[in-house]
Amino acid sequence: MLKTIKRILDLCGSYKSRLIAGIVCSLIYSVCTACSIFAILNILLNIRELTNDHIRNSIWILLVSIVGKCIMKYLISIYMSANGYNVFCEKRMEIGDRMKRAPMGFFSEQNLGMINTALSSATTELENFSMVAVENMVGGIIQAVCVMIVLLFFNWKVALLSLIGLLLSSVTLKLIKIRTTKQAPRREASREIMVTKVLEYIRGISVIRSFGRQPDDEIHQVLEETKNANITMEKQVMSVVNLYKGILEVFSGLIIGYSAWLMLIGQLTFPIGVMFLVSSFMIYGQMETMGNGAFLLRVLDSSLNRMEKVMNIPVMDEGAKKIEPANCDIELKNVSFGYDSRPIIKKVSLKIPQGTSTAIVGYSGSGKTTLCNLITRFWDVDSGEVLFGGHNVKEYACDDLLSNISMVFQNVYLFHDTIANCIKFGKPDATREEVKIAAKKACCYDFIMKLPDGFDTIIGEGGSTLSGGERQRISIARAILKDAPVIILDEATSSVDPENEHELLKALEELTKGKTLISIAHRMTTVRKADQIIVLSDGEIVQQGTHKELIAQEGVYKNFLTIRTQSVGWQI
Repeated sequence: MLKTIKRILDLCGSYKSRLIAGIVCSLIYSVCTACSIFAILNILLNIRELTNDHIRNSIWILLVSIVGKCIMKYLISIYMSANGYNVFCEKRMEIGDRMKRAPMGFFSEQNLGMINTALSSATTELENFSMVAVENMVGGIIQAVCVMIVLLFFNWKVALLSLIGLLLSSVTLKLIKIRTTKQAPRREASREIMVTKVLEYIRGISVIRSFGRQPDDEIHQVLEETKNANITMEKQVMSVVNLYKGILEVFSGLIIGYSAWLMLIGQLTFPIGVMFLVSSFMIYGQMETMGNGAFLLRVLDSSLNRMEKVMNIPVMDEGAKKIEPANCDIELKNVSFGYDSRPIIKKVSLKIPQGTSTAIVGYSGSGKTTLCNLITRFWDVDSGEVLFGGHNVKEYACDDLLSNISMVFQNVYLFHDTIANCIKFGKPDATREEVKIAAKKACCYDFIMKLPDGFDTIIGEGGSTLSGGERQRISIARAILKDAPVIILDEATSSVDPENEHELLKALEELTKGKTLISIAHRMTTVRKADQIIVLSDGEIVQQGTHKELIAQEGVYKNFLTIRTQSVGWQI
C-alpha cells in the first residue's frame, strides 16, 4: 500500500508538494481530533469539582479543535481531492504529446484497447479515487496512531487489546492485496479486449447493417468474459473486506466490554473508561475508512500499471535538436523498410530537389504510401537514411520536421468541430479572414456558405456529414493555410467524382504553387506534369525519369499507362 502511495506521489510531478501539504494537513487534523478527546476528558476527570475554568478551558479546546478540523478538511480537499483533477489532466496531455511522437506501429489493433482503457477508464479511476484513497489511508493511519498513543498513556491493557485488533485487521488488508493483485490483471485485460472489440464493432456498423448481421459470438464471449472477471474480483475481494469489517466490529465490542469490566473492578475510573469507549469507536471507525482506502489502492495499482505502460510509449524524437533546414531538398539513401519483418521498401535511393514535383506510381502494394511515410518519419527506416534539408530526419523533433510538410490524404479525416476550426487545424492562430481566403483558394468557400451556419457549421466525426469531394477540399484548405514548403498528395483525387474533380484540381494547383510536390497518383493528368516520375514495383525503383522519357521505354510505366488509358473508356 505504501508502495502504491509512493507511485501516486511520483506520478504527481509538479503537484507533488501539494499532495505532501495535504498529508501534513491530515496529520494536523488527527491532532485536532485527539484534542477533542482531551477536552471531553478534562470535563469527566473534574466532574465532581467542576469549575467555570474547567468548562471554559474544555470549550476553548473543543472550539479550537473543531475550527482546526474544518480548516484542515478544507485544505485537504484543496491539496488532495481537487489536486487529482489537475494531476491527471496534465497526464492526459502528456500522454497525448507522447502519442503524436510515437511510431505508427505502436497504434496496432491490439494496442488500441490498451490506449483507450488507459486514457479513459484507468485515468478516470485514478482521477476520481487516487487522492481519496491516499487521504483515507494516510488519515486513517495517523489518527489511529495518535489515539493509540493516548490509550497507551492511560492503560496499556486496553491499548494492547486495540493493537491486537489493528494487527489482525492489517493481516486481512494483506489478503485484500493478494487477491486484488491476482484478479485485477484479468479484469483489466478483459476490459482492454472488450474496448477493442466494441470499437471494431462501431467502425464496422455500416457493414454489419448492410449484411443484416447480428453481433458475432466473439463479441458476446468478450462481454461475457468481462462480466465474469468483474464478478469474480468482487466475490474474491468483498469476502475479505467483510472479514476485515467483522474483525473491527468484534474488537470494538471487546474493548467496550473489557473497559466496562475494568471499571466494575475498580482498575479504570469512569472518566477514563468513557474516553476509552469514545477512542475505540474513533480508532476502528478510522480503520474501516483505511480499509476502504486500502481496497481502492489495490484496484488503482492495476490502473497505475496501465497508465504507466502508455506513458512509456517509445517516442521517436527523444533528445532531438532544434534544426532550421537550409533548404527543403529531400534525399533517400539506400533505404530499406518492412512491416513485421516483411520487406516493403528495398534499397531505395532518390533525390527530390526543392521546388520540383515528383510523381510516384506503381501497382497497389508496391510501397508508394510507405515511401512517403518514411519521408515524414511516421516510421523509421530499417536501414539507410532519409535526409531533409541535408539533415537526417531522425535529428529533427517530430513537430519541427512536420512543420515543413503538409499532407493531403486519400481518406480525409476531419474532427467533430466547426468547419472553421477544421481548416484552422493547419494554423491554430489563423484569423477568420485567413480561413476564408484559404477556403476560396481550395474552391470550398461557396458550398460552405450554403450550409446553415456557414463556417460555424458543426460537421460529424470524420466529416461524415460532407461528401468525399467536400471533405477533400476542406483538407486542401487546411494545407493551404498551413503553407508548408513541401506538399505530399497521397492519391488525393483517386476517389473523387467527375463533378468534383475539376474543382479539386484547381484547389490542388493553388496548394502546390511554388512548392516541393510529391504525389502518389492514379490520374495520369497529374503524373504527366511532374518533373520526375518514380516507378515502384515490389518496393524497388524500377524506372525513373520524365513522362516523355518513360513512355518511350518498354516497362512498368508504359504498361501502367496503357491499363489506365483502357480503364477510362471501360464502362458497365
